[in-house]
Amino acid sequence: MSGGSASGAAVGIARSVGLAMTLLVSACAPGALRTPQSGQDAPYPHSRFISAVTWDFAAIVPQRKARGSDLWPCAWANDGDLYCAWGDGGGFDGDDDNIGRASLGFARIKGIPSLDDARAIVGKNIWGSPPYAEFAARFGGKVGSMISIDGVLYAAGGFWTPADSQDPIHASGRGPFSGIAWSTDFARSWQIAPWSSSMPLGSFLDTGQDSASAARPYVMLYYLRADDSRHLYLKRIAPKRLIDDPATTHSYEYFTGVSWVLRRARWSSREADAFPVFADGNNVAGPSAVYDAGLGRYLLTAGHYPSGADNDSSVGQVGIFEAPNPWGPWATIGYYENWGNFKAETAGDFLSLRIPSKWLSSDGKTFWAVFSGLKSFDSFNVVRAVLSVH
Repeated sequence: MSGGSASGAAVGIARSVGLAMTLLVSACAPGALRTPQSGQDAPYPHSRFISAVTWDFAAIVPQRKARGSDLWPCAWANDGDLYCAWGDGGGFDGDDDNIGRASLGFARIKGIPSLDDARAIVGKNIWGSPPYAEFAARFGGKVGSMISIDGVLYAAGGFWTPADSQDPIHASGRGPFSGIAWSTDFARSWQIAPWSSSMPLGSFLDTGQDSASAARPYVMLYYLRADDSRHLYLKRIAPKRLIDDPATTHSYEYFTGVSWVLRRARWSSREADAFPVFADGNNVAGPSAVYDAGLGRYLLTAGHYPSGADNDSSVGQVGIFEAPNPWGPWATIGYYENWGNFKAETAGDFLSLRIPSKWLSSDGKTFWAVFSGLKSFDSFNVVRAVLSVH
């Protein structure tokens, strides 16, 4: 499919550009921790649909799990559980940076977090380093995003294989083999597609359990170009083609704007035609998006760091945005320079703030998010949020 002209695309998504403005600070509920003042450089106006977000950080310390393991992208599978990937640690069963350490592991998480009960969620290592996992890892690396489709788990990342490392199970960092792995047996075994992409695949849009809601018949991914850290792009693909080599099959279509007359999204088979769906002059880090079925809105979280250097990012530099479509127009819910008041402990890395669709309430107004970072936050951490809707 071919996209529209650049001028038509620009008109079609003009509302998604927005002017920077001072954001409102949400009043915290009793017992909740007050978030810092929202930043002055937010890339979009404050949302007229969601007036405020209240974060409650009280569960972080008492419910911290999987110490020494980070990242934690998750997918809500058709068996009702979450399956999540961790990096460089022992996961839930090791609960330490060195005990049961694996470069890459996958865990099953049952339940939904609770402010009152740390046992409300239970994590179990499925694939990693035995005896701290049920099944032995066969390769390593880092997974940035996961999704479940028709009972199959897909993981996008950079992998270490025996061809690239003498010890791929324990090789640290993102591996050079950039592509996708999949599992048909709930993370017990994994296969890697035989091709490697010149650029990361991106972050899957989470549309609910087993991808059963808003995105069909396509899977959508947000991605950054290698030479552009300020603009986020969107592409889509038919699920059955996810494991195909994108360089030879041209299986992806790229968002190019919105038609002027019918206000429909336009797509092109050429990446060069792609038009950004989100922009931040302070750079974009670790984007993660979910469809909030209760509100009928899309929620996007992304880190920012004005210098453009990864080492200047942190857990606290994060924004949360909402839109009626996967491509926008976006509005700001909160934009923070010191989210959570974690200060220097998390300075130096941003590893995404993720909202699993399973942890969204039925009315869409309450959710739990998972995040990780440096030092004590090198772990599985959960935080509760309540959205105030006009």
